[in-house]
Amino acid sequence: MTVSLLLGETSVIPESLVKLAKSFHHDREAYLQLLLDISNKSTFKRIIRCPTYPVRAVTPDLEQRRQLLFESIAHDRYDISYALAFLYDAATEIERKKDYGQFFTPAHVARKATENIGLGQGETLMDAGCGTGIFPLTILKQLIERHKDPASFGYLGIENDMLLALCTAVSLELADAPLNWRILFANYLSLETDDIGEILGQGGRIGAVISNPPFVRSRRLGERTELASELGLPRSAGLHSFFLAYSLKLVKRCKLLFIVPLEMNGTQYGSAQLEQLKTAFRLDSQIIYYDERARSWNSLASHQVSLDMHTLIKHAWNLILFHPIVEKKTNAAISKKAGKKDRETAFLGYLANIHRGISTGSNSFFVLTDDRAKELGVMGNATYLRRIVPTKIAKMRLGVVLDGEAWQNLRKEGKACWLLSLPEKVPPNSFPSCIRDYLKTGERLGIHLIPTCKNRKDWYSIRVPNAPDILFTYVSRGFPIFTYNKVQAHNLTNLLGVYLKFPINPENNRMRLLAELLNSEMVKWVNQNSVGRKYKGGLIKFEPSDLERMPISMTALSGIGINLPQLP
Repeated sequence: MTVSLLLGETSVIPESLVKLAKSFHHDREAYLQLLLDISNKSTFKRIIRCPTYPVRAVTPDLEQRRQLLFESIAHDRYDISYALAFLYDAATEIERKKDYGQFFTPAHVARKATENIGLGQGETLMDAGCGTGIFPLTILKQLIERHKDPASFGYLGIENDMLLALCTAVSLELADAPLNWRILFANYLSLETDDIGEILGQGGRIGAVISNPPFVRSRRLGERTELASELGLPRSAGLHSFFLAYSLKLVKRCKLLFIVPLEMNGTQYGSAQLEQLKTAFRLDSQIIYYDERARSWNSLASHQVSLDMHTLIKHAWNLILFHPIVEKKTNAAISKKAGKKDRETAFLGYLANIHRGISTGSNSFFVLTDDRAKELGVMGNATYLRRIVPTKIAKMRLGVVLDGEAWQNLRKEGKACWLLSLPEKVPPNSFPSCIRDYLKTGERLGIHLIPTCKNRKDWYSIRVPNAPDILFTYVSRGFPIFTYNKVQAHNLTNLLGVYLKFPINPENNRMRLLAELLNSEMVKWVNQNSVGRKYKGGLIKFEPSDLERMPISMTALSGIGINLPQLP
């Protein structure tokens, strides 16, 4: 694919990228080494069933290649997926790309495809054949622009090319995507419903499937008679038809957004498959094509495209959105059920706002022990230090109440209990010499280039919100716990912060009683509904959106002297 097609309407700097691409000509191993160089442990943790990658090999040209890559996306970090797609295209031989149907989605098409997904809170988007992560980064950027919390939604990319799986993981990591945005290394056409259920956990739900499936015609598919028969497809069907039919087997009653070849409308098998789908789905179809003369992307409704135009339009994508047809009685039943609201039950989201903790970008640099703070000469300086709850702390150490004595004990044990938070808009040369030297050390280590740090006004200045009223161990073995944050320490990403919407007087032990009540309600909720995302080894995880749905007895709240305003 040419530069203008794939990188058009992106902010990628083509000169740097083309220079880098030339060094990767048909050399997938060299490309893999660049990916390994910019990956870290958390990158690989995003890949479920992660394959074994080779050991990183440092070569003389690696630093220059890394620099060219980051130069190419200097204007917009979300363009990393397009840069990686362009490099993959250069590193992979044409015959391999044809055999595997690897053709990447241009920016204009990706934006069109994602703008009408309409995921609900807590739902997961499944990306069949995620490539280099073009769809998730497009969606991530849209959510941030709309001031929505990306962590309220899940993402699961499916990819069976180990190089592309790593590409998507790198894209998600460099764009600072939430940790619940992950990739499953697997063949999409071999997945089972149980596989998805195990990954999402109890209560997890696929809200939509999006895919630009591999474009492989039937003559290159080899013998797939058994699968074709199982899916009700003829031998003449292309791989895109297999992906579409298999999605219906994996997930039920959700949106499907597929980019299929333009020719699907004109073939007997394609027309038959679309007609059959119309019994369960309402179809919106649009042709996105590249106008060679105007050198821009245009779109037409599919009924405006004649059969003659199929041969004239080059670089065209048929974008089809499948809306599930829901019976009216189902909607009526839902409305009736919703009308029977239990006025004796509140939800935690009514009582409090739930927020993630502070993301420093590098805890090893910004989170300090007493000894380290003394070395930097900032010990006791409230301008530079904030109290925090240390990472890797056992639930039993938090308890129902984290007070000043308990926090001081953690400090005495050598735990990192201070957050270095330097003020904004203060030039580095205005800081004490120890701080200046420390910042220079950070820059030598590349801390300032980490996406989280790089996106701040001043990479070393962390904005610190108010301390939460209550802390919550959202990832834990067994039951998670709520802790009254009496010491008013700030929380990092290892804990969720619960911010009460209604003032509660801490006198008469009410805050402790509230934490105890929440813990009691959590145990009942988990036992009765098997909520949270379950993982092997007894690990349970709650996202903020999960926690907001936790029911709380209004009677029990009243019993500890907390009377909330009437529920709406």
